[in-house]
This record gives sequence, C-alpha cells and structure tokens, in this order.
Amino acid sequence: MKSGMKSVENIAKVFIITVVMVTVLLAADLLVLMLFAARTDEGITSLPLEEISNQLQRTAGADGSVHYSLSSQGRALIDSFGGFGFLMDHVGSVVWSYRLPEDIPRCYTIREIVQFTRYYLNDYPVFTHIVEDGVFVVGLPRQTVWKYQLYFSIKTMNMFSQILPLLFLANVVLVLAAPIILIKRDAHRREMQRTSWIAGISHDIRTPLALVIGYADELAHLTAGGMEAEEIAARAQRIEQQAIRIKTLVTNLNTSNKLAYGMGVWHREKVLLPAMMRESICDVLNQNFDEKYDIDVHIEEMLESLYVKGDGELIKRLIENLINNAICHNPQGCTIKISLTQQRIALFHKTVLEVSDNGCGVSRKQLRAFRAALHSDKLPEHGLGVRLVRQIASFHHWRVSFCNNSDSGFCCKIYIQ
Repeated sequence: MKSGMKSVENIAKVFIITVVMVTVLLAADLLVLMLFAARTDEGITSLPLEEISNQLQRTAGADGSVHYSLSSQGRALIDSFGGFGFLMDHVGSVVWSYRLPEDIPRCYTIREIVQFTRYYLNDYPVFTHIVEDGVFVVGLPRQTVWKYQLYFSIKTMNMFSQILPLLFLANVVLVLAAPIILIKRDAHRREMQRTSWIAGISHDIRTPLALVIGYADELAHLTAGGMEAEEIAARAQRIEQQAIRIKTLVTNLNTSNKLAYGMGVWHREKVLLPAMMRESICDVLNQNFDEKYDIDVHIEEMLESLYVKGDGELIKRLIENLINNAICHNPQGCTIKISLTQQRIALFHKTVLEVSDNGCGVSRKQLRAFRAALHSDKLPEHGLGVRLVRQIASFHHWRVSFCNNSDSGFCCKIYIQ
C-alpha cells in the first residue's frame, strides 16, 4: 500500500514538475525572443520622431519666405539609422528634405499620404509626426522594418476581455484537477492489476499447493502404517520440490512487479557473466535436481573474462528461470544446453547467451504470447518465468529471441552486446 501511495505521489510530482517546467520554458523562450529582438532591433522600433522633429529649425526670410534647417543633433539621429527626412506642408508639397532618395516624390496627394502613413513609401518604411508647419516624415532604408497595422473590432476586444479570465480560470482548474484525475486512474489501474496478480498467484500456486497437501497427507499415513524410510523420503522430497516451486513463483511475481513499476533497488555494476552462469546452475542443481535432466554448459574461451554491466541478482534469476522453464515444461526429462558464444550477425559480432532444450517445445500460441508486448497490468496465465526473463533483459537493454528448435525443444537467445 505504501509503495502504491508512493507511486501516486510520484505521478503527482511529475505532473506538477512538468507544468512548472513548461511554464518556465515558455517564459524563457519569450525572454530569449525579446533579447534577440532587442539585439536585432538596433533601436528602430523606438525611433525618436518627436525628438528629431524638435531639432527642425524655422527661419523667416526678409521677403516673408520660410527656410528650414535641421540641427547637427537631428542629422546625427537620422544618420544613426541610415535614414532620411523631409517636411511636407499642408498641401502635400515637400518644403524641406535631408538625404531624400531620388526615387521619392516631392509632392503627394491625400490618397498617397494616407497610403504611406499606414504602409510604405516606395518600399521605404516611413514614420510621420505632425508639426506646426505640416507633417514631419522620417524614412528608413528598404528591408529594415516590417511595418503593418493590425485592427480588431470592439466586439472582439470585449470578447477577449470576457474569455481570457475564463480561460485562465479553466487552466487553473485543469492544473489542479489533472493530478486528482491521474491519482484516481492510477488507483483504479492498480486495483485492476492487484486483482489480476491475485488471480495469477492463485492459478499458479493451486497445483503445487495441492500436491504439497496430498504428499503431506500420504506421508502421515505412511508414517502411521510403518512404511519404509525410502518411501517416506521420496514423499518428503516431492513436498520439498513443490515448496521450492511455490517459493520460485512468489519470488518471480515480486521481482516482476518491482521491475514493472520501478519499485525495486537494482544496481548496475560489473558482473563476471561466466561466473554468474555457473553459480546459477549450481543453485539449480542443489535444489534436489532430478537425474532425468542433464545440463550441458559451453562457454567460449575468449568469453571467460566477459564482464557485463548490470544487477547480479537479476542476471542470476534470468538464467535460473530459463532452466526452470525447461524443467517445468518437460516432465519426461530433457537435456538443457546453456552456452555463451560470440556470433556474427550481419556486419557485427554479438555475444549471445543461449538456453535451449530438446524437449517438447511450445505451441505457436505460446510463442506469440512470449513475443507479445509486455503489459505491466496484465499477468500472463502461463509463462511468468519467460515474462520475467524479458523484463530483466529489457532492464539491461538486451534483446531476447524465442523459438522452437528445428528438431525439437525450446530455445531462448539473449543478445548481450
């Protein structure tokens, strides 16, 4: 229960962290865009029109004419943008100019004035400022400013003012509600998974448990009837075998569950694979190994010092499960071959751990089940050991292959590197 709550808390934390990260990233992206805009803007969007127009000096002549001139400060401001300037009187005629390009007209109609005020003047971006004697215009070089105007109706702006608070509120509700929904979904999923696991445990343990009870009952009757010690020992050995089977099932279920939900504490360290293989085989042999099974081990000499990075206990369980799988599915006995070889696959050399037997093999339906995608919330009715082999291989980033041998028996190949 604690591990389940811990997982739910982790989901909520991950969601909250994700929301915070997305928000921070969006803010960072906006800041970066603003910084780049500031660096590439060169002050153009903040053109000091009023300051430049204030530098325009007006001088009256003796004959009543008016002469205009721009101070050195005003010219310096225009030069800093590489632009030009001119003064247009009330009838649209240019009465003064500074660095005015040749292709700019010297007289304008009302229509032309309205057009370049909003957009461009002969592809030059221009900006206007009303002064006492007319309109002061400052232009910039072509291809320096993107200049267009956007308009929105009052209804649209009113709609924005009403919708934006609702959108903000909806976002807040979503941020608060999403963790609750995720927690409920996770709780439901875990409840379904718990039910499935209990059903699987009941199914897999039912047979060996019935045998244990039956053997124990026979043993009691044999003892009461004064039967020979050899018969009693045989019954006791069968009880021990079935008890070991139950223990293996429970251990596999627990390990599979931990791998599926990341709740176990596993280590990634250097493991001498040949030594781990031999240790696993010895452990299987020490569990009242039946003489009708033979184990043949072959490790290439060049791989005797092969180290892999992984968890020793998981690797050991992987090998033991493959051996026990061969024993479980071949009650008549068989030869189990375990090899560690280097094989050439396409253009590469791969180290392959192979466990095979010459028994009855498996059906096509079982092979499809072994090769199907792993689902953490679904316990297989058969083949829990094979499922765990795949989970352990996946944990170590190894590839697994299942097949029936050409003559007889089942084969599992694990491509390590």
